[in-house]
Amino acid sequence: MAAGMLRLLTMIPGLLPLVFAAAAIASPATGPLHWITLPVETAVAGEAVAGEAVAGEAAAGDFVLSFGVADAEALVVRLDHDGESRLLLVQTPDSGFATRPIAAPMLAMPVQLPHGISTLVIGYRLHADTPLQLRLRTAADYDHWQATRHLLDGVLLGLFVAMILVALLHFFALRSPEYLLYVATCGMVLAFLAQIGGYGFMYLWPEAPGWNQVAPILFMGGVQLAHLAFTIRLLDLRRRAPLLRRAMLLIVAAVPAGFAVFFLTGTLTPLFALSVLYTPLLLIAGLGAVRDGVAGACFFLAGAAALVLFVNLAFGAGVVGGVPLPGGDVFLYPKLGYLIEAACFAGALADRLRVARTRAETALRLRLIDAEELARAEAGKYQALRIAHDRQLQLAASGHDLAQPLQSIRLALTAMRDDEDNRRIRAHIDRALDLTRLMIDELIQGARRAPAVLPLDLAEVFEDLAERHGPQAAARRMQLRLVPTSARVEASQLVLTRILDNLIGNALRYGNSRVVAGVRHRPDALSIEIHDDGPGISPTERDRLLAPFVQGGGQAGAEGFGLGLHIVQRLSAQSGFGLDIRSRPGRGSVFTISIPRKPR
Repeated sequence: MAAGMLRLLTMIPGLLPLVFAAAAIASPATGPLHWITLPVETAVAGEAVAGEAVAGEAAAGDFVLSFGVADAEALVVRLDHDGESRLLLVQTPDSGFATRPIAAPMLAMPVQLPHGISTLVIGYRLHADTPLQLRLRTAADYDHWQATRHLLDGVLLGLFVAMILVALLHFFALRSPEYLLYVATCGMVLAFLAQIGGYGFMYLWPEAPGWNQVAPILFMGGVQLAHLAFTIRLLDLRRRAPLLRRAMLLIVAAVPAGFAVFFLTGTLTPLFALSVLYTPLLLIAGLGAVRDGVAGACFFLAGAAALVLFVNLAFGAGVVGGVPLPGGDVFLYPKLGYLIEAACFAGALADRLRVARTRAETALRLRLIDAEELARAEAGKYQALRIAHDRQLQLAASGHDLAQPLQSIRLALTAMRDDEDNRRIRAHIDRALDLTRLMIDELIQGARRAPAVLPLDLAEVFEDLAERHGPQAAARRMQLRLVPTSARVEASQLVLTRILDNLIGNALRYGNSRVVAGVRHRPDALSIEIHDDGPGISPTERDRLLAPFVQGGGQAGAEGFGLGLHIVQRLSAQSGFGLDIRSRPGRGSVFTISIPRKPR
């Protein structure tokens, strides 16, 4: 046949994809099918068809009929011409990929069209009852369309793989679960797009047509599950919107039931219902996150909007409703929608990472400030310790200098007349000088080490206290009574003596008529109590008197240096002793030193 031209009769101008309404007709061979009649006309080059000029030419019969889908459960194509019918193609649910007329991802077949008017009669049945997206092309146009489609799909694959690899690197670096959920979402989307694009049947399972029919439904369910998990984690719905999270989890729990209904009855109604509920939840979650100022929420909402626009509306209208769309390839819309969504979700993760880094940098700056303040505090503490040590060394030097006149006093005592009265006085002075020497030695040694803690007999301590403070009590016409005891403690004799000397000295200085000291045995400690009948101490004055160089009032308020109670408090704290002061104005005071039975 000479060169000829093709014209589709009753077609929409521009050869847009055309879906005809068709009744389901029972066919013994293939079951209920949808039927389409497609009138076409070819003309010899240079002739006119129905009074119109012909726009181009091609060899007669050199055409390809593209069905616009990746697979069909059943497909029958018949050519009617001049009252004769010729069967061109029969595809059944058991037909593998190798039985296709053209080895391409999208279902297509060559068509030999005779000169004049012919009719293509097409019967089909698709899973999910999807209409065909028919297009009749010349062979050259079909090859160009295939090359363009493969190029775009390759770019799409490269972009998804790149986003997946970047997300995996972030996951291994940060161990953040949302990156792994993003990888799962992109992986399921890529599997779904590859399946509806025909690449799964062509390359992965060409001999499994049954599986190829249900794979898109399973992959779409996987996309929804991954989306929901990613949304819950990214937008922190567990904390921010627990009710919305529960609604999403209910959809997740219902998806397996929808699959069960599909496999048992073949109906997709439950899964479609879940899809109708699934997309609004994503938008609601995105809007709530934007309102709450969640990091990456704007990117997430943009991705969800792209999903609704391109997948639910554009793709749904073209596939389910059979609405013609610009360009004629409705399968371009889910690719574009999912690509935009994945890019927006990647932006959400990047924004979330940016906010996290900003917060981490702020926290690091605060830690550095705290570290600097701590360093300054440590430096101040070291300076204070150094000053305290210098003062202790100065006191030790002063104590060393005091040892010389004390030694002179001791030598002078040896010159005293050796009679009974002087012998008793000299023994008392010797003991006082021994204690003074011990205190000076301890002061010098304290600059280098802590005082020694040894078992101590309190009866001997009380005896020495009575001898040292007896003359002061007699001079003030007061009664000093130390209750006899057999208790023993582990303590430094010098420290305990200094504490009790100061407490008894203060009691004699401020008391009226008597001072009593004794020991009380308690379960966890041994308490030494000093009672006086002085004017007492008010609660506000008690804290003030513990400070150095502060004296109380009373009849002897001008005596001393105001260091007694401060020394008692400091030595008690250093030795692990407890200090308790109980007093009522006008009723006297009780000073208690508690020594733990086991040293701290």
